[in-house]
Amino acid sequence: MNNIINKKKQIKKNKTFFLDRFPIITIIGIIGVAVIFFFIVINLLPLDFFSGKSDIIPEESDNYNIYFESPSKDQKFELVNNNETVPINIKSKNIEDIDCNIEVYINDKLIKTLEKNSLDFNWSPSSSDAFTIYARIIDTDGKPLYTSEKIDFSVDFRNEGVTESTTQTDVDIEKKKNDILSENNYRTQNANPVFSYKCYTPPVIDGNLDDWELYEKFTNFNPTIKKENYVNASDISGVFSSCWDEDNFYFFIKVTDDVVNQPFSGNLINNGDSVVLVFDGELEQDFNIPFLNGDDYQIEFSPGDNNGGSSESFVRWPSNSSLKNAVISAKKGSGGYTIEAGIPWFEMPKIAIKDELITGFTISLLDTDNLDSTELVMSSSRSFDFNNVSMLGTLIFIDVGDLEENTETEQ
Repeated sequence: MNNIINKKKQIKKNKTFFLDRFPIITIIGIIGVAVIFFFIVINLLPLDFFSGKSDIIPEESDNYNIYFESPSKDQKFELVNNNETVPINIKSKNIEDIDCNIEVYINDKLIKTLEKNSLDFNWSPSSSDAFTIYARIIDTDGKPLYTSEKIDFSVDFRNEGVTESTTQTDVDIEKKKNDILSENNYRTQNANPVFSYKCYTPPVIDGNLDDWELYEKFTNFNPTIKKENYVNASDISGVFSSCWDEDNFYFFIKVTDDVVNQPFSGNLINNGDSVVLVFDGELEQDFNIPFLNGDDYQIEFSPGDNNGGSSESFVRWPSNSSLKNAVISAKKGSGGYTIEAGIPWFEMPKIAIKDELITGFTISLLDTDNLDSTELVMSSSRSFDFNNVSMLGTLIFIDVGDLEENTETEQ
């Protein structure tokens, strides 16, 4: 009897085996369907959906970007008169495929609305002052998509603040400058013009700064080649002055350099710390010519090599030879070096020196630090390429009388 009862229980157990496990099979089935549904959904969504990213571009998104190539941070523009302008050069990133414009603000005032394909213009300041500039990308509805970094810069008009007590000589100098600038063409977009005064008593080439107090000083050097290596003015900067007479072009450059390194000599001096002067003797004829030609001169100067070698010069263009007849004096120290030189005009025969002569010109400072070749170039023009004279700034030769005599008369 017991055997019959046990067999019936076993049969009953076998019949309910599938039903006993049905909840487990159901759960497995649900999980399987969920997995299949998940992969279907994820394929339909954007790849960055689960990363938290969004297609909506916030105002400070890295997808769009604009920044100022000019003015640079804390740049000082020394202008001669109201005919001169400050170049505004804006670079953009990833705005080619969107409908937008660029608004430019100076001291929080909208001064210009630009199309995205034309981001350069010249701005005319009304007076010497400190300014802050920034720009915004805006869509067709006027909604801002991106706001650039704010850049501080300043403008200083040299002839501003002239009073009745100013000497007649000073007023004539400024008037002569203004007349030259207003009546002639020069590359205003490349750099502010540099004036070189005629000297009635030439400076003594001895490396002494005293002879240069009467002449204009240029300090507005810009990083141009390998400019990503630029740190600040203590890394590399310069103060440049020049003058001329019928026989020579004279210049003095004081270079601030935290690491003075010139391991080379001869035709290799441009691989070490050095100074390069580039002249375009016929600016008007070559206004739209980018390449060096017969009236151009590229002359390099070294303060002397690391082994105590004397200062030297080399004509890279057009002769590719040493500059034998230049008189040079240089001094080196822990914080930089100075170079003073006189270049005979017969070394640059295509420059017909005269009063009010306008030439293309850029002086560049080559910085090496501890490397085997140039790591940074600072130039008097805003952009520079050794083989492209269309990037040169402007050097204007003027005769304003005997400055030393005028100074003594005033005293």
